[in-house]
Amino acid sequence: MRLLRTIALSLSMCSLTILASPGAHGPNGEHLEQKQNKASGDLGRQADGSVRMPMKHQALLGIRTQFVVETTAKKHVRLDAIAKPHPDGYAKIQSSSDGRLDAPEAGILPSGTRVHAGDILGLIRYQDTAYELASQNSELIAIRNQIAQTHRDVSRLKKLGDLASKQALEQLETELLSFRQQAAALQEGLEKPEVLIAPISGLLVNHMVSRGQWVEAGERLFEIISADKLLIEASTSDPSLPNRLESAEVMTRPDLSLRYVGHSPQLVNGLVHLNFELQHSSDKTDVLINQDLSVQVQINELLKGIVVPASAVVLSQNNLPQVWIKLSAERFLPQPIKYEHLQPGFVLITQGLGADNRVVIEGASLLNQVR
Repeated sequence: MRLLRTIALSLSMCSLTILASPGAHGPNGEHLEQKQNKASGDLGRQADGSVRMPMKHQALLGIRTQFVVETTAKKHVRLDAIAKPHPDGYAKIQSSSDGRLDAPEAGILPSGTRVHAGDILGLIRYQDTAYELASQNSELIAIRNQIAQTHRDVSRLKKLGDLASKQALEQLETELLSFRQQAAALQEGLEKPEVLIAPISGLLVNHMVSRGQWVEAGERLFEIISADKLLIEASTSDPSLPNRLESAEVMTRPDLSLRYVGHSPQLVNGLVHLNFELQHSSDKTDVLINQDLSVQVQINELLKGIVVPASAVVLSQNNLPQVWIKLSAERFLPQPIKYEHLQPGFVLITQGLGADNRVVIEGASLLNQVR
C-alpha cells in the first residue's frame, strides 16, 4: 500500500513538472503563459482560446509538430496565367477561295481527332454562277479550237520537209504548247477542288464544319494544336518583375516544368505579359487551351522569416491566418501571423511567430475545429 502511494506521488510530481515547462514564446521573446483557470482541466477549447487535447487523441488525429527557426528565403510572387498554343505548334486551316466544302475519303473529322502533317481535311469546290460558268466554258472551247488549228498547221509544215520554214515551224510549236497549258489551267480551275491539308501534327479543332457548307475566302475552318508545345502566359502590373525573375512553377501542378521565354515589349491593359514554355509535356497532358492557371515565380529578393509547410497555416474565426503552437504535452495555442507564399507547399511567416517554437505542421486544420 505504501508502495502504491509512493508511485502515485511520483506521477503527480511528474505531471506538475510537465505543466511547469517553459512553454512557447511570442515573436519578441515574450513568454506565452499557461493561464490556470477553472476550465483549464477540461478537454477541448479553453477560455483563453487554447485547446487541451490528450496525447492519444493527438495520435488519432495525426497531429505532428516541429521546432521552427528563423531563416532567409527568396521572395515568391503569385501571378494569374492562361494556357495558350505555342506559335510553333499551332496551325489555322483556311480557304483561299469561295466555294462549297466537300469531305475527303476519311470524312469530316470531329474536334479532338489526332491528325498528322499531310492529312487531307477537306475539299473546296469553286461554284461559279451560270454566267461565269458559261464564260469559262466558252473560253475553254475557243482555246481547244486554237489547239486543233495550230496542230493542223504544224502537221502540214512537217509534211513539207525541207521546203518548210524552220522558224515558222518552231513558232507554231511554241504556240501549240502555250494553248495546251492554258487549256489545262482552265480545265483544272473548273474541275479540280482546293485541297485543305494539315500542315502539322496535333489535335484537330473543327469549327462546326459540315458537308456542302458554303465557305468564303479566309474563313477559319479547322485548327490544329500540338499538345506537346504549349505556352503559359502570365501577367503582372510590375514592369520591373521580368528583370528580377529567377524561376517559375505552376501552383498545384509541381509535375509541370516551365522555361521562361521572355516578356512582351508592350503593355496590354496596363499589364506586362510573361511567356513560359511548358517543358517535358506530352500528347496526354491535361492542360487545356485558355485554361486559367496560377503561376508562382521566384525573384532575386531575400525575405527574413520562418519557413513552415503551407498546411500549418489555418484561418481563425475572424478569417485571419494563424498557426498552432504547442505549449505543453497536451495544450495548444493559436497564434495570428502574416506570411508570404514560397514554392508550392511552403510559406514564409514574416510576422507573429518567434523562432524555437514548436508549431503544428500536420493536423492543424483538425485542431482548428475543436470546440
